[in-house]
Amino acid sequence: MRHWFWILCLALASALAALVWAQTREDLGVPGPYPAGWRSVTVTRPNNSTFTARLYYPATTAGQNAPIDPTGGPYPAVTFGHGFLQAVSQYDSTLRHLATRGYLVIASDSEGGLFPNHANFALDLRHCLTWLEQQNGNSSSFLFGLVATDRFGACGHSMGGGASILATAADPRIKALANLAAAETNPSAIAAMPNVQAPFALIAGSRDTITPPNTNQLPMYNNGSAPRQLPNITGGFHCGFVDSTFFGCDSGTISRADQLLETRRQLTAFFDLYLKKDQTNWNQVWGLDMRGNPRVQTTFDAGVVVTPESQTRMIPRGSRTTYELTITNTGRGPDTYAIQISGNRWPMILLNPSTPTLQVGETAVVRVAFTGFVAGGGATQDTVVVSARSARDGVTRAIGTATTQFE
Repeated sequence: MRHWFWILCLALASALAALVWAQTREDLGVPGPYPAGWRSVTVTRPNNSTFTARLYYPATTAGQNAPIDPTGGPYPAVTFGHGFLQAVSQYDSTLRHLATRGYLVIASDSEGGLFPNHANFALDLRHCLTWLEQQNGNSSSFLFGLVATDRFGACGHSMGGGASILATAADPRIKALANLAAAETNPSAIAAMPNVQAPFALIAGSRDTITPPNTNQLPMYNNGSAPRQLPNITGGFHCGFVDSTFFGCDSGTISRADQLLETRRQLTAFFDLYLKKDQTNWNQVWGLDMRGNPRVQTTFDAGVVVTPESQTRMIPRGSRTTYELTITNTGRGPDTYAIQISGNRWPMILLNPSTPTLQVGETAVVRVAFTGFVAGGGATQDTVVVSARSARDGVTRAIGTATTQFE
């Protein structure tokens, strides 16, 4: 009787794992549940000078000055920087998308002339966050109590992408950075990367001829520390991150619509994971979906490594086997890792639910056992994904796979 009880438990656990795995296939590039509202706001700097910004937000109806929807608040917020000589309206589709997904996005109109000051632009991106904090505490503001002031992110395109790095390097309020074709700035965004303490994704286009990845995003990535990513959209181009072509634009081998769709997926998945702490789509950021995405080649460093990355074992049908995987801390400081399994259809038992605290460079061995019982008996192969999830931020993961085949 006890034998069948454990078989039933394992079967239910496997079914649940399969259900969770299937849920990670949601297309995050399509609009979310909220209509997108927007309005122009005025931000006051500490010296009492002002600038305008466009604020996008989850609304009850779509359009300018629409009422905000309070039901999902408080909302995480992202400060966004436009590119050189680009109006904020050039990014309307991307910023509206984030609003439909439950984000406040504030995009400064400042530094839009021929001779922008990058340092001042970065300061204005930070002033936008301060303005949100002030509105959140102002009982007469439509944003009163609706801003998650502990969940700020930064984003931007080209010049604004470089400015978002400068802002993140100087502002501990920013908990996640994801930008588009970030450009080197003055002062240097590349040189500022060691001061970026937030997880970051430097989304690039492989055919970008204005801020080529090899001279812009790659040096930024190399100067930063984990958790870090450089998702490179295959065939993507610099102007593919804006809504319409402008003078001096380059071109790529994919359409603007396809590039913007993939951009929305990348931004939503990253911000959902790090600002909302939503584990649902972790696989699209750190798992097999990220690694197997045919549209994007991602260079990544989670700050933790699982080895071997993959292993396959052939066994007689009905027999059992145990896999060993080594977890290595390659991150910024001591960390503990929660071990989880997913993706398997056959019953697997996780023998180590977590590692001890590991100093940088230290390792721990975890074990996963295949029990030998397969309901139905038709399939001859199954793969389990073993993930090590960081306790430092609760969401960053490294993975390894173990495949069992019947002889």
